[in-house]
Amino acid sequence: MELQSKISLEPKLLLDILENMSTAVVALNSDNTYFFINIAALNMLGISSNFPDLKTLKSSVGHKSLDIHIKNVCDNKHSKMIRDFKFKNFEGDEKIVDCNISQAVIDDANVTLIELSETGRLHSISLEQNLIEQERAVREMIKGLSHEIKNPLGGILGAAQILEKSLDDKYKKFTDIIKKETGRLVNLLNDMALPVTSVEKENINLHEATEHVIDLFKFDLKNKEVHFEKDYDPSIPDVLTNKEQLIQTLINLVRNSIQALKYKGNVLIKTRSESSYTIGNKKYQLVAKIDVIDDGPGIPEEKLKEIFYPMVTTKNDGMGLGLTIAQSIVMQNSGLIECSSKHRETKFTIVLPIRSYEDE
Repeated sequence: MELQSKISLEPKLLLDILENMSTAVVALNSDNTYFFINIAALNMLGISSNFPDLKTLKSSVGHKSLDIHIKNVCDNKHSKMIRDFKFKNFEGDEKIVDCNISQAVIDDANVTLIELSETGRLHSISLEQNLIEQERAVREMIKGLSHEIKNPLGGILGAAQILEKSLDDKYKKFTDIIKKETGRLVNLLNDMALPVTSVEKENINLHEATEHVIDLFKFDLKNKEVHFEKDYDPSIPDVLTNKEQLIQTLINLVRNSIQALKYKGNVLIKTRSESSYTIGNKKYQLVAKIDVIDDGPGIPEEKLKEIFYPMVTTKNDGMGLGLTIAQSIVMQNSGLIECSSKHRETKFTIVLPIRSYEDE
């Protein structure tokens, strides 16, 4: 009774608790307009500026709409739990949740309470933990191979330097390319063999990196039939990461999308932030997400779980190292790359932490 009395005297305390819960909570008035919605629910439902009617939320095939479940609870005056309810949020992202619907009286008003706990995310966390373990094994493999690879690269670099002295100046641009690309490969091997704590990071605006990468591809004549779209969230804070490594990762992902489209189609770069997000075994208060989405044929379902493995590729002429390297780079920055795919929509998502609970 003492606790209940304290909360009733301090409504802000109750509001702060609801706002910081990882469970999505929505309270509806009797006419199904919004009475209250917490931050977790805004993120899960994909609500940014306006507040669309929940009746318009599209459930997946085989699932009754949320509106029908709400009406059932209101008519029968009892609570209802819907396990693994699948729907598309207002941004078109598919979600799988346990949904509890009940009725309550708040300030003498009857409200419908909806609690949404994401179950699809739990499955993703398990897959991500496997990716992290896999990346550690890849890193050890790279350490073993880097010495063997750097030796011939050093020979190539030395040969280019000697060759440069005996050639006319008009051929210098070709030896410059050999030296530059050899140096880049050596640096890449060195960076990938470094421990995570050795990566130099700075606070950067993500959109500077995404704009740079879009410009690189947009002005390439090979991509004249590729349409680049942007959907940015300008409110995302600066992220502590390695800018060059982020750019390299985005280049890999955008190049994959363009090749999947066979140089004709749409590539969307989308940024969002999300609260209470788990990467591996660590939970972050806030993360940034960069989506690279194309409308190509998609990745076969049987390949989805393997695409970050080295030597696994859906291309006829690829070695399957691009995504492995990209994943390794992002993990060096405490993040992760996720992937989902269906016909005419393949999405790679770079997840980077912005704020940890330890920062408070």
